[in-house]
Amino acid sequence: MKPFANLLLILSICIAIPVQAQKHKITSAGKAYYSIIIDRDSDSLTQFAADELQDYLFKITNTRVKISNRPAARYKSIFLGKEWFTKKAQYEQLERLNNDGFCIFSEDSHFYLGGKQPLGTVYAVYTLLQDYAGCLWFGNDEIFVPENEALALPDIALFTQPDFSFRHPAFPDRNKQEYYLPTRTNPQDDWGMFVHTFHRLMPPDRYFDRHPEYYSLVNGKRIRDGQLCLGNPEVIRILTENLREEMAKKPECTYWSVSQNDCINYCECDHCQELYDKYGSFSGAYVHMANQIARQFPDKQISTLAYQFTRSAPTAIVPDSNVNIMFCSIECNRSRPLAVDPRSADFVKDMKDWTKLTKNIIMWDYVVQFKTFTCPFPNFRVIQPNIQLFRDHGIPMMFQQGSGISWSDFYEYKQALIARLLWDADLDEPAFRKHFFNLFYGAAAPVMLEYFDLVHDEMDKQADDRDLDIYGYPVLYSSWFLKPELLKRYSALMDRAEALVADDPVRHNRVLRQRSTVDFAMADIALNLNSPELSFFKTENGRKIIDPEMEALLGRFVSNCKATGIRSIDENRYAPEIYRDQAMSIANMAVRANKAAGKKIVSLTPYSPKLDVGGEKALTDGRFGGQHFRLNWLGYEANDMEVLIDFEKPETFSRVETNFFLDLVSWIFLPLEVRIEVSDDGKAFRTVYDEKIPEPERSFGQKPVHFSFSFPETTARYMKVTAVSYKYCPAWHRGANQPAWICIDELVVE
Repeated sequence: MKPFANLLLILSICIAIPVQAQKHKITSAGKAYYSIIIDRDSDSLTQFAADELQDYLFKITNTRVKISNRPAARYKSIFLGKEWFTKKAQYEQLERLNNDGFCIFSEDSHFYLGGKQPLGTVYAVYTLLQDYAGCLWFGNDEIFVPENEALALPDIALFTQPDFSFRHPAFPDRNKQEYYLPTRTNPQDDWGMFVHTFHRLMPPDRYFDRHPEYYSLVNGKRIRDGQLCLGNPEVIRILTENLREEMAKKPECTYWSVSQNDCINYCECDHCQELYDKYGSFSGAYVHMANQIARQFPDKQISTLAYQFTRSAPTAIVPDSNVNIMFCSIECNRSRPLAVDPRSADFVKDMKDWTKLTKNIIMWDYVVQFKTFTCPFPNFRVIQPNIQLFRDHGIPMMFQQGSGISWSDFYEYKQALIARLLWDADLDEPAFRKHFFNLFYGAAAPVMLEYFDLVHDEMDKQADDRDLDIYGYPVLYSSWFLKPELLKRYSALMDRAEALVADDPVRHNRVLRQRSTVDFAMADIALNLNSPELSFFKTENGRKIIDPEMEALLGRFVSNCKATGIRSIDENRYAPEIYRDQAMSIANMAVRANKAAGKKIVSLTPYSPKLDVGGEKALTDGRFGGQHFRLNWLGYEANDMEVLIDFEKPETFSRVETNFFLDLVSWIFLPLEVRIEVSDDGKAFRTVYDEKIPEPERSFGQKPVHFSFSFPETTARYMKVTAVSYKYCPAWHRGANQPAWICIDELVVE
């Protein structure tokens, strides 16, 4: 599915050659030399293409180019639609392209734009505008339209087709017609239901109480928040009938996902195990299910996931022709291309195995960091080789999982680049990057390109040994491409970039938006690493205080986010303002005089060695837990937390502050109850505080949650703090009956 041989040459010419070198004068000084010609009976897409071409030519030249149904002697013609060249050799060349293919060619000073299908004619118009007339669609409702009263175009001979039949970069502009048409990508309007649909098709609230046997048996018990029991024929019947009802609501849709929920918890019953054994993998049971359903809907595509535990292909079953496999790369490292990274060898093998069974595959690739959209994520050097790998192995459809409706690191360029690569995986990426940055950042482009290269070069230095994870946090990279000394260099580059576009409000705003990633990384690392090179704190008159510069930096991050439209820093809509408030809460705790600091502290219940933070001493070491449960959190698995502080002598206090971590996806809950007791002799204790903790919202977010427990002023030598745990995940949770965690960090006693 490669473009014709001259495509790369033409694309490079259209980007590199300045306008004045082009020779066919379209307009000059308010006069049009061409008219747009469409057939009198042309379809609506061709008419739309003509209107768009006329509109943008006017925006570029301030000259109205007429639309007509037949050529006029006084004008040269821009013909839209393949019907205008049916008797030319170019028509046969066009017909050899795939369905989205199109051509642009010139002959006798006339231009011909046509698609194999009408949509291709629309693509041809936008390609003429972007690659030859100088427009560029940035996304985020921003477009570059040059001003050029004397527009001229070169001779063109472009015949092109996409490398992938379905092309979807999942970024904020993904379903906006004003973006996906110019960038030749596809919306999701042909999907009736899209991934993780088991619970939508068979909601536990409707079926579980009466028929728990429909749901996964895990560790000897049926659970609500898992998968379905695919060894139960009644489950297949209900899935089919409920899907039929959904299809009736959207009869125009072709693709319908019948797929596993976004968790593991596959069914362990004997009937399901027989399917796993029969077909050689967990995925075999899911293909078996999809085949049965697909045979009831031969005119539809039934899509199911090859994801996490179902990623490996089966060995004794083949998907039916109308069963689509959505193959996912969620576990893969992003510091090296998949084809050359030993850590991704199993993934590549699984991909090859699936392509031997079927070509009806959508590749679901992940291209942003989902836990911190506002963190530098230098994965651009793997995007193109990975897309080339998928193309070379015959994967026909691509879903590139970006940041959804949210902004993320270099999103505008990443979205535009992926759109181009899904059409032509062999694009000259450095040339396109320079072209995009020059138009997007204007005078700041050289500095922004310098920053882009620097952060990628630094990532490459340890790429063979370190994983670039899509669920990472800044502090995880603080000894890598986010070293404190590097962050200071990045910040200086952003200062330079801002200064270069200080008089250009639009481009200054874009620099500020990108700067948010550097500011966020600096603030987060300063707070969580607290190293001599970069700390949120300083010492003044022998006292630890919050560094005003770091507080200002955190404030700048939030204000820039607000000014530039960044509403969330992660996939769970974690607002910058909430992050700031939580960060400042931790910082304020860190500078308070802590009467427990340096005192003997003993955990009376066993903490888990799985989170190695130095044991109970982590609760008074002055280092606070970060935005991930592995960042300095002391964890208790299937156990209450009960710690005893010995102040060595009677001490007076009236408040305890602490943070617990909440991450339901990782089976980490807030405590059910917190109790504070005191004693004079370490034997007889009296309760000074006891609070039942309300159950938090059942969401997929993760965050530190601050607690402050105040009580009447008390004097005692010993304090015992107890946090009562669920111990085992409740019935409503996907980890039902599995060990539950509580994670705590820092006890500040005042």
